[in-house]
Amino acid sequence: MFPIFHVAIPLILFELPLVKKRFEFNRFALIVGSLFPDIIDKFLLFLNLGSGRGISHTILFILISFVILHFITKRRKSISIPFLVGMVVHLILDLPEVPLFYPFIMYEFIIIDDPLGVWLYTLFNNPVVYLTEITGILIFIFVLINNKLYSRKEIINYLKRNINLEPQ
Repeated sequence: MFPIFHVAIPLILFELPLVKKRFEFNRFALIVGSLFPDIIDKFLLFLNLGSGRGISHTILFILISFVILHFITKRRKSISIPFLVGMVVHLILDLPEVPLFYPFIMYEFIIIDDPLGVWLYTLFNNPVVYLTEITGILIFIFVLINNKLYSRKEIINYLKRNINLEPQ
């Protein structure tokens, strides 16, 4: 999957009325969590140290990241839980091409020589990819309209909401 859909799906899950009314959460943490596995692995990919879906696409990495963030944020569940949800949804969207159980089960990590070229080719030639990205854009538009986010200031406030909650 590509980044727009990775962000849109967890965001729309937290927009569901049942979830939105019951849980306090930080949307920025949710968005960062939904991109975090790719932030790490794509950086390693550009250094020729990985495949783009490597160590940060594992359950072990997700658990370690969650625990570290949970303690860094002084156990603020409104930040650490959305971050965790974002990462978990990311891995689900990337299935079956992720090394979920590495290092307990060994996987073959393929090195891509020209990652940018491969991504661009895939984006414009794979209908699943460009249709999911278009769907992600439509989800963003829905979230903006549904929450009446018509200015940059309103969007920033929407992302910051619940950022300073006390530990739960």
